[in-house]
Amino acid sequence: MRIRKALTALVMAILALVVAPSAAGAAGGAASGGHTDFSAQARSAGLSGPQAKALQNRVDGYLAKTHGDQIGANKIALDNGVLLLALPGEQRARDLAVQNAPSRAAVNCAYTYVCAYSGEDFSGDEMILFTCNHLNRIYWTGTGSWINNQRSTLYARFYDSNGNLGWTSPGGYSEDRHAPWGWVWWLSPC
Repeated sequence: MRIRKALTALVMAILALVVAPSAAGAAGGAASGGHTDFSAQARSAGLSGPQAKALQNRVDGYLAKTHGDQIGANKIALDNGVLLLALPGEQRARDLAVQNAPSRAAVNCAYTYVCAYSGEDFSGDEMILFTCNHLNRIYWTGTGSWINNQRSTLYARFYDSNGNLGWTSPGGYSEDRHAPWGWVWWLSPC
């Protein structure tokens, strides 16, 4: 348990070092109304003005629900993970803070994480979760997908609107390319 906590702390420290300079450099302007302007980052990703505005509207919708912090044009820091939004016209979410990041054709849910996707076959918006015994709100309905890329003894847990455990995944590595989100309100990575 100590090793896992130490590794989690180390990963978070590294992410903080990578994300903070990237987000600051990508802001491209002063904050307005307490929010950083990520329009330069959106433009560098090839988005038009209307596409960037549509993306920001989606980010704002998630921010109102999650109370997370926007740290990139399509990236929200959650209490216990990260939410990446797929860019307009793209099937899969990608981190714009990573320079020269291509639109991902393949899925990349890192080892020790559980990733949840708004769309089937690991498409759409992506939640990257890592904290055990923490319920993360799932705002999607319809059919999506998930990956449990943890060790074989860790099981993702899916809860209904009342907080009742409805299903437990097999240990890592496991996945579901066609998962019904309609009944799932909460997800705990382990």
